[in-house]
Amino acid sequence: MGHDDTSNNKSKKYKIIILGLIIHFLLLFAVFDIYFASPLDHGMRSVKSITKPPAKRLVIFVADGLRAEAVLDNKLDRIPFLKSVIENNGSWGVAHTRVPTESRPGHVALLAGIYEDPSAIMKGWKANPVLFDSVINQSSNAWAWGSPDILNIFNKDNLPHIRMHTYSSELEDFGEQNTGLLDMWVFNRVEKFLAEEVDKCMTACEDFHASGNVFFLHLLGIDTAGHGYKPHSKEYVQNIQLVDRNVRKISQMFEKVFNDKKTAYVFTADHGMTDWGSHGAGSPHETEAPLVAWGAGIRRQSHRQDLKQINLAPLLSSIIGTNIPSNSLGVVPLEYIDMPEESLAEIQMANTLQLLELFNIKRLRTEANALIFIPYKGLTSDVLDETLVVLEKMQEDQEFKGLINECRRLVEVLINGLDYYHNYYQYPLLISISIGFIGWILFLVASVLDSQVLVKSSCTSPGTKTMVVNMVPVGLCYMQNFPLSYYVYFWFPFGVFSLLLGNQQFFIFNSFRLTSTRKIINVLIYVTGIELLVLGFFTRTSFSILSMLIGIWILLPGAFGKFANRRDKILWLILCLILSIFPLFPVMKTTFNLSMYCLGAITWVLLFYEMFYRLRYQYQFKRIGIRYSIFYVQFSCLVLAIIYSISIEYGLIANNSSIKYFSWTLLVIPICLIPFTSTFLAVRLLGTFFGFAPFYLLVSSNFEALFSAIYVAVLCNWLLIESKSFSASDSTNLLYYVNFDAYKSKTKITPDMFRRTFLFMGFIFIGFFGTGNIASLNSFDPMWVRAFLTVFSPFKMMGLILLKIMVPFLFTCCVFRAINSIGKENILQMFCIILIYSDLMVLQFLYLITNVGSWLDIGSSLSHFIIMEGFVIILLLLYGLAHLLTTTNCIKQK
Repeated sequence: MGHDDTSNNKSKKYKIIILGLIIHFLLLFAVFDIYFASPLDHGMRSVKSITKPPAKRLVIFVADGLRAEAVLDNKLDRIPFLKSVIENNGSWGVAHTRVPTESRPGHVALLAGIYEDPSAIMKGWKANPVLFDSVINQSSNAWAWGSPDILNIFNKDNLPHIRMHTYSSELEDFGEQNTGLLDMWVFNRVEKFLAEEVDKCMTACEDFHASGNVFFLHLLGIDTAGHGYKPHSKEYVQNIQLVDRNVRKISQMFEKVFNDKKTAYVFTADHGMTDWGSHGAGSPHETEAPLVAWGAGIRRQSHRQDLKQINLAPLLSSIIGTNIPSNSLGVVPLEYIDMPEESLAEIQMANTLQLLELFNIKRLRTEANALIFIPYKGLTSDVLDETLVVLEKMQEDQEFKGLINECRRLVEVLINGLDYYHNYYQYPLLISISIGFIGWILFLVASVLDSQVLVKSSCTSPGTKTMVVNMVPVGLCYMQNFPLSYYVYFWFPFGVFSLLLGNQQFFIFNSFRLTSTRKIINVLIYVTGIELLVLGFFTRTSFSILSMLIGIWILLPGAFGKFANRRDKILWLILCLILSIFPLFPVMKTTFNLSMYCLGAITWVLLFYEMFYRLRYQYQFKRIGIRYSIFYVQFSCLVLAIIYSISIEYGLIANNSSIKYFSWTLLVIPICLIPFTSTFLAVRLLGTFFGFAPFYLLVSSNFEALFSAIYVAVLCNWLLIESKSFSASDSTNLLYYVNFDAYKSKTKITPDMFRRTFLFMGFIFIGFFGTGNIASLNSFDPMWVRAFLTVFSPFKMMGLILLKIMVPFLFTCCVFRAINSIGKENILQMFCIILIYSDLMVLQFLYLITNVGSWLDIGSSLSHFIIMEGFVIILLLLYGLAHLLTTTNCIKQK
């Protein structure tokens, strides 16, 4: 019977894990529906910007990755041609972008007038989850030259009037010294197009000279130079100068070939770049892009005029008289347009009508479905019709200045109203999901507090009342014609509390009391620790405080170090204090620092010496065969990795040298040797640490090498201290003579398990944020993987960077598994406790997500939630990988 109880208990613990995964996936999808539902709508009528446009054609130059600071203000001498335009011929300013400051979102904003569709995140910005309208497809004819990653976004329908000319993605090499090759590819083909196809056209030339044509030049060289050499490098500046010279040449050719003074030009960038050569977050260097416009229809003014990047789309449409992109949220910047007041009023009216079309689509859909409908600021159909009549009357009476002002006031209301209807069900959904998640946490806590509860309790069949209550949200959703996902969100709290009360789990709390001072102190420690972990997502100093508190914790009476000797406690405190220093370092430090790197390398060598000779000492008197040759090979790879990294940095090995493939050997061989080591705890851990160490040193450039060595030392000390808590008198035998084998686990929950899981989580997060804020895209630098490849390859780069991020996690999981093996603890129970900790954090992050204010705050809050949401899933996968690393055995144990 005992065996059946244990089996039943294990089965139900698995059910909890599976149920937890389902609920977490549900919560993740709910967040996108609550905060980040697709802003795109369809069914709007197209609105023409102006009947008599000032220009027949538009030439758009987009210098990818060019930040405003690099060319404007005191650096205009870098762009002599554009400087002359700024001073004499056109308008200029800064286009302010929104995060994520990547190529796709930037181009979507300036050509379509929309902020990025959040669902594009899941496809890495490479694909169009929803088809959208843009200046390109609204043109009479369009020709585009540049990167396939960008150009192909704007012609998914393969429309015949859009002609795309792209180069191979293999040319996008950030290790290439002459980054201007990418831009010259574009300029040369545009010159050839103008000289051979347009100028010498004899038949069927109508397309070339039609009104409403767009010519789009995507220039990737500056972005490539910024990634490879940083924005203050001579390569970056030389690429800017090359672009300026060729923009002058191309614009002169357009004026010569189309000799009608009907060409407008716009030079801008999709995003900027940080000093260390990255983009993706919201610093001013990333969100400020230069804008210079000149030619037909562009006002000449020497003073700076800033605008939002999203406002470029209606501006571009208005210059050539095409339809404004139907989903555009841009407000046309009239200060850039040189036209009579009557025409400006017509453009502003068209912009208002286009936004009104979008507003009405969202309003009428919400009104048709809602049981309780509250119109935004009382803007019903009748009110809007009356307002439109007034505007049309002002246009007839030629009150153009008043019309422009009234339109702008209405536009502001419409844009806010769009947001109101877009988020109409946000709070009801949020409240419903929160109540359901609280019920899930209560169910989880009740299950963990008494491990026998899952065996004793039995699921009762749902009663009639319960079934009726569960049908209420379903019926309400049906009446409002909600999408299927809303049925699940609104039913979620009813289902969870039915499960909780039906299993009588809730009543286990009656037997739980904080009866001792130690319990109270421990609960306070865990609550404080969880809050520090949450705060750490916003300020990394919290992880320094957490690390110090973990170090001091061992000194408290009755703490986990009660069986540790004085030397162990002092070493633990010192190592934790050293570890607490690293989160205080700058978030981003990608430049190679020889002294810090060598200090880290030396620490790894000393760590190997200490661990290796401890093994030799322990096993030399026992008849146990240990293959020490494996460790000699791993150590040799470690030393070669150090030499190789320094050689790469100081140019002793060229970027295009075939020797660079040697790094892949240093990656593969030490890791492949891990299964050939013994499965004794100490032996396999040593093999694992030094199997991944060569790779980690190859992708390190600064203090992260030292951090990883200290991190491993802390983990080893944790293993030693925990082994003494199991058996203080026999901890050496436990460490050196216990195998990573399957064991019959205990079923009883002990207070020590809460401590171990908390320390496990703490070390995971310290390893996660110890050398940078991974929640920010700024933390990634392609130069990390310079030892492995230089040709731009997003998937390979991301794979290597993710492996670098995973290494500290794998080390922690392996040590945690060693602790579980020594104590024969039930890993499913441990993960149930981790679920409680992490879900308390998830619930807080659910309310810390924002979709208003700074887009940097929006992006950061979402990434924080996603990291925390996937935390347990990732830990389960990593623990499974750690299980393989520690148990896979390719040799016979002697």
